[in-house]
Amino acid sequence: MHLKIVLLLYFLKICSAQVYIIGNNRFNKMKEVFAWKQIGYNFDGIQYIKDEPVKKDFTSIYFRDSREEKDSYFTQYNNIPIGFEVYEKKLFITVPRRRYGIPSTLNYVDLDSKESSPLLKPYPNSASVDKFFSVYRPRVDACGRLWMVDTGLLEIPGDFQSNKQPEIIIIDLKTDEEILRYIIPDKVLLNGTTSGLTSITVDVTSSTCNDAFAYINDLAQNGLIVFSLKKKDSWRFEHPTFKYDVGATNFSVAGHNLNWKDGLFSIALSDPDSKGIRKAYYHPLMSTQEFSVSNEVLKNPDSVLDSKIAESFKLEGVRGAFSQSGSHDFHSGTKTLLFANVAQDSIMCWNTKVSLMSKISVPVAQSHTKLVYISDLKVKGDEVWVLVNQIPTFIYSKYDTSKNNFFVHKGRVQDIIKTTLCDV
Repeated sequence: MHLKIVLLLYFLKICSAQVYIIGNNRFNKMKEVFAWKQIGYNFDGIQYIKDEPVKKDFTSIYFRDSREEKDSYFTQYNNIPIGFEVYEKKLFITVPRRRYGIPSTLNYVDLDSKESSPLLKPYPNSASVDKFFSVYRPRVDACGRLWMVDTGLLEIPGDFQSNKQPEIIIIDLKTDEEILRYIIPDKVLLNGTTSGLTSITVDVTSSTCNDAFAYINDLAQNGLIVFSLKKKDSWRFEHPTFKYDVGATNFSVAGHNLNWKDGLFSIALSDPDSKGIRKAYYHPLMSTQEFSVSNEVLKNPDSVLDSKIAESFKLEGVRGAFSQSGSHDFHSGTKTLLFANVAQDSIMCWNTKVSLMSKISVPVAQSHTKLVYISDLKVKGDEVWVLVNQIPTFIYSKYDTSKNNFFVHKGRVQDIIKTTLCDV
């Protein structure tokens, strides 16, 4: 019996090493787009590249705190990129207000920039920084519109401050003009809490632009909010599968043990079938399971009152040990889901043509230096893009500002999954 245990442990060690080698080698298929030691800004030629106690020129949100950083307009170390999106030659980057000293939450850089660490520019322009308070993970839809949730919250640890009611904001990227601001009503917020509204997924095709739906996670209160653009209305779903898994709350990132309790984190949509029906895949951050529900259920506000609605939310399978993941997205060409696998510093995949089991869901690009906490992931055409911010280091330790801490990488999906179990 003792020999069997030894052989089993040896086998698991070899398998783990092989997965690391495969994932590490496939990281070579990724291209570094940008990298930053710290974030700086360019407000129409006025640069913020070191701490500034006051604004230099523009009227903006003014943070005051008598305990520390009083009157600090820009505290460079506190500016952590968390969300991103790609549209034509723009790379949008969001910096939610989780500390003092953040001058602009919604920003962009030019993808054709010759700089490896370009300064962020407020979007749509420097005069608009007051219009957005705290934005996490925006998304561009099939109709060329940028969708986002503004939480309206200043998230100072131990001292959350609500600046305004949360809003869904939509911008026409062809004109850079706002199309809509929808105040998210209290009826879909649990206890008025907005800190969990950290991602948005848009359900629309180029032929249904006026009849779009948005799915918003609430990781703090274990819910899913649906918004109808046509009806200008919203409703909320709650289900046990939105909650974090107690058994999956213990893993480490960059040497720091994470024991967070984050629930529903990401919703990814399959391609529509002949009837326009999609499968909405989802998972809590603290979970190794993947679930799904038909978008027909989500788009129907009457479903919330259906006594049998719980049966519509289904378990797809288990990704395996240390498969805790944040954002994920669907690649149409291969029918593959790509995951921001934060527990293994990697991109993980699952080809939805086959049933989900732990042995077929493996890291396909891995780096313990440049993929340490993928904060956001997005599939654009045949490419997967990721934003890395190593935020556990910011929370539990301290960034080494002499080295790059934030990265944007991209890679061709087919190259990353080639010859793996996702290459069906």
